[in-house]
Amino acid sequence: MSSLAFIFDMIFSCIVTLILLYRCGDYRRQHPITTGAVFIAWFFSILIVFILPLDISLAVYQDCLDHPPPVTIQPPIVNLITSNSTGFVCPRPWSYINPDVYRELWRVVYWTSQVLTWFILPLMQSFCETGEFSIKGKIRYAIKANLIFYGVLTLLFVVLIIYVATKVSLTWSYFMATIVAASTTWGLFLLVLMLGYGLVQVPKNIYNHSRTVYMLGHIQFKLSQLYNEKVEIEERLDSLIDDVTKFCMQIKANDPLRPCLEQIIKIVPEQYSNRIKLTMDDYDNNRIAVVNHFNDFEKERELIKLHERLKKNIHIHNRVQVSWVQMIYEAFYLEDIVNNEKNTNHEFVRQNPLPPSWFRKYLFDGHPVLEWYTYCLIRPWALRLLGVLLAIVSLLVIWSEMTFFSTRPVLSFFAQCVNTARNHYSYFTIEVFCCLSIAYLCLCAYYTIFRIRILDYFYLSLYHLTDDNSLIFAATFLCRLTAPLCYNFLGMIHLDQAITNKTDRDETIFTQIMGHLVAIPIVSMGFNFYFPMLICLLSIGTFFRLGSRCLHACGFRQFFDDDGISAEYVEDGKSLMARERRNYGGVDTLAHTTTATERQNRRRELEEKYGLRSASAMASNNLHRNNSETRRLRSSVDEPLLNAGSDTATRSGK
Repeated sequence: MSSLAFIFDMIFSCIVTLILLYRCGDYRRQHPITTGAVFIAWFFSILIVFILPLDISLAVYQDCLDHPPPVTIQPPIVNLITSNSTGFVCPRPWSYINPDVYRELWRVVYWTSQVLTWFILPLMQSFCETGEFSIKGKIRYAIKANLIFYGVLTLLFVVLIIYVATKVSLTWSYFMATIVAASTTWGLFLLVLMLGYGLVQVPKNIYNHSRTVYMLGHIQFKLSQLYNEKVEIEERLDSLIDDVTKFCMQIKANDPLRPCLEQIIKIVPEQYSNRIKLTMDDYDNNRIAVVNHFNDFEKERELIKLHERLKKNIHIHNRVQVSWVQMIYEAFYLEDIVNNEKNTNHEFVRQNPLPPSWFRKYLFDGHPVLEWYTYCLIRPWALRLLGVLLAIVSLLVIWSEMTFFSTRPVLSFFAQCVNTARNHYSYFTIEVFCCLSIAYLCLCAYYTIFRIRILDYFYLSLYHLTDDNSLIFAATFLCRLTAPLCYNFLGMIHLDQAITNKTDRDETIFTQIMGHLVAIPIVSMGFNFYFPMLICLLSIGTFFRLGSRCLHACGFRQFFDDDGISAEYVEDGKSLMARERRNYGGVDTLAHTTTATERQNRRRELEEKYGLRSASAMASNNLHRNNSETRRLRSSVDEPLLNAGSDTATRSGK
């Protein structure tokens, strides 16, 4: 029976991973190898939430056997083991299994994560993003693209080994400990950055969702930015389709490069295929003449570049189209709540032109009073309460991070709680408390990864529209955070002898396998003890939005409810909502492609209001023209777009 907890944790972690991977990716479009590698990386990063607490309770039990207290106590459970001390029995944990299982599991989790994050995933990322047409070409590109990365990594590692060899006698075991310490130290650096943002932003974001007027303004601000992005990506696609058409006219059916061109034509969206066909008809009827500017080698290189840009921009176009539908729905939903909050009859009147979800329709159709109390009274107060509770937990985490090196007195809140349960041999309490604590740390750290956006290079979207590159990039980060999260939490609860300096206590199997971070002298002298204290400074900066204010000052527009430019974007979002409400005739209408006239009018409006010009796709992508540079529209770097969807708006309900 004791193994059921372990089996349940494995199955539950697998289910959570599958749900996340299903929501973000599209297994029918992704390569099976990509899906498998990302699943393993995400699975291990979630598994530690449930396995580490079991390891901690096992360490408490083993410590009881090896160092029993001098008096006899009445154990709280019936499964008893007599210790070396006379008359004392140690209660066995309800989740007890053979320690060798944890020993092998931690080896698999750690070394698999390290191989994935440093070797396999970087190569897979380059393999997926290239425009090469053959497997051999993709592999060759992936190796070339990572030569600099591996060269710098090797150089730093050699310098590190030389430094360690000058301080201690370097044996094979010390060599492996140095690898673990170096990788974990880099992971701790990333963890500090992630927690510094997530510990503040998670409770703050939940609390802000109770401020319906604020959230409506924020959505309207992002609607304006998303429409700008929508116009720009359609311009880029127009230009890329022109380039595809020109290559169709230059590369004949008997040309060796024709199969490569056919691969490009297959991924062209349906609404652009007719344009290629019509242009080819005009060419066949001698109404268009084309000059061939490239030889065969140059033509192949240009086809590869065109293929890479077209894949990327088609994906962005699909994501923006579905994001537009989801964001419009969210804006109408919040607008309904704002309009109904002041209803004195306490009845919810729907003005949203879009149909409600099946769940909301099932619960509230015919019950407008219940709907009003749910959305206008219970929802905001529940979000406020949850936001305040999570803010208190975040403060306790920050306090414990700043004080976990103090063992006399014990100032860490988490160490105090675990010690109290430990004294009473309440293994179940230890496991539940540690599981919830690690889950919150993982939530705050992983939240940052899921919310960050690096231009169009990295962006995790829901509704099956995250590209392979972003999935692999996120998996790389999660692998690098897995071991540091365990080290950090064990330090917070004083189960790491390198922090407590107590050698009379048994440690977790994780620590026995991984060792302490003492192999690198500069690290063992206090870097990993005091560096996490920077979380406090980063949290203060996140609370006052110092990063967003700097970006806003540099021209990357961020949402501030007291800013004039943000107010103009909000007004623009209101006008876009009004236009969609007037034109509404179904989801396909909401996700329509803008016409050339609409894009031209939008560019003129932006230039008059903000002095911004759209980045012309003809300047950045056209292979045969040299236009002057233009300043690109800048989208928000503070938060990613609200939602993203499947390849078409029709699939957004998946």
